Parts: sequence; C-alpha cells; structure tokens
Amino acid sequence: MTIYSLPDAGLDVIADYEHLELGGKRVKAPYYMNKRKQKGGLRVMVGKGDPKEMEREVMVLAQVKGFAVQQASAADLRAFLQDCDIGIDCSGFVVHVLNAILAEKHMGTIDQYLVYPERGLTAKLRRLLRPVENTGANTLTSPANTVPVPIQDVRPGDLIRSKGLQKNAHHILLVERVGREDDRVLWIDYVHSSEQYGDDNGIRHGRIEVTDQTAHLKDQNWLEIQDGRNWTLEGLLKDYEDNGLRRLRRVTIPYVEQQQ
Repeated sequence: MTIYSLPDAGLDVIADYEHLELGGKRVKAPYYMNKRKQKGGLRVMVGKGDPKEMEREVMVLAQVKGFAVQQASAADLRAFLQDCDIGIDCSGFVVHVLNAILAEKHMGTIDQYLVYPERGLTAKLRRLLRPVENTGANTLTSPANTVPVPIQDVRPGDLIRSKGLQKNAHHILLVERVGREDDRVLWIDYVHSSEQYGDDNGIRHGRIEVTDQTAHLKDQNWLEIQDGRNWTLEGLLKDYEDNGLRRLRRVTIPYVEQQQ
C-alpha cells in the first residue's frame, strides 16, 4: 500500500493545535467561531489564531482573571479557553496548516492564490492587513478558487466543501492522508475543526473508507461517529450538490509519499 500524506510542516501545525502547551499540560484547541462578527483586535480572539498565539493569550488572560494555570487540570484549562472565547474555527485552522506548508517551500501564503468576492479598495486593504480573518470556508472552496475532484484522484491538500448545521453556514475539511493500493483509493483521512461532537469539539480527525471507486463521496463509509451520530457526514449531506472534494485552482499543495 502507498500512503500519501501532508508534509511534516503541515502535520506539525495540526499537532500543535491538538497539544497546546499550557502549564505543563497538553490541551486540544476547542472550536470557536466569531459569530458576533467582532471586528478589530487580536485574531486569536475571533477564532483565527495560530497555536502559539493561543498559548500566549491564555497566559495573559489567566493572569488578568487570576486563573492558576499551573495548578489547573487539562480539562479545566480547556474549559477556561472556551469561557474566554479562545478557539479555532474551521477555515482559520485550514489556512494556518496550508500556510505552514507553503512557507516551508517559499511559496507565500494561501491568500495570494485566492479570488475574493469583495474586490473594492477597502476589502483589499482589509485582506492585506488581516488575511486569515478575511478568508472563510466558503471563499476557500468556492468555484472561483477550486475545482471538483473525483475520488480516484484525491490527494493530501485537497479540501472537502461542506456545510455547518446552522442556516447559511459553510464548513471545510482538509485531506490529511490518502491510502492507495494499485489504482484504488482505500481510504481518505481528513482533519478539521468542528463545532459538533459535544465536549470533543475542535480539532478532529476522521476517515472515509472508500467502498466504491465510482460512487459519490456521500456513499462511502464515513467513520467519524460519536454517540451514534456522524455530524460531519450530516454537514456534507446538507445541500450536497454544492459540496464534495475540491482542489485549489492556482496552487499545488506539496505532499509526501511512502510505501507500507
């Protein structure tokens, strides 16, 4: 079997989100989305921070609020993050992972390869100053920026366009690994920051077992089930014709290959 994977630069960022270093403990970044559309301020406070920014902000807020980081358990620390609205949304997570991969190859940042719906001078200035905050899931996976990909051609760095369960909400998943044997795709591993799955929200990994090479993505075996429910598949099924595997139009995301 051949396994195709995101390069270490991307995997390291994923691991950093899963293991925030706080008071000698490791804490998984929770999900947070700036639903109040707060503008200005630190990106870490609107669901768009990188792992180091999240760690620093927790320490600052802990000092202000008198929260004992060193004595707190990992569960208490995660609850503190959530109480302070510190987390990462789905598009912020994907942007930071892709940016790390591109940076290692001296390829710039993902926003340089995207077309945005708002093209006025003010919007351009906003994106120049705050590119991560102004790059959402809908823009990342829109027809202007991506093309549909058949399952047989999937590779790491591809995206899965999906929907949130709220009205007009978009969601994005990043293909992390692909397992192949000969010309067949055996499975697709993805990673995302999910609002769902109760207390286990935030950074999550899932696998899609490919049971039919020619069937729709929705008809494969999705394994990210918790308490009898697959929230991720439900998001894909919502307005399904608008969802599915996507590949960025203007940049090729590097990946690595290994035999197993």
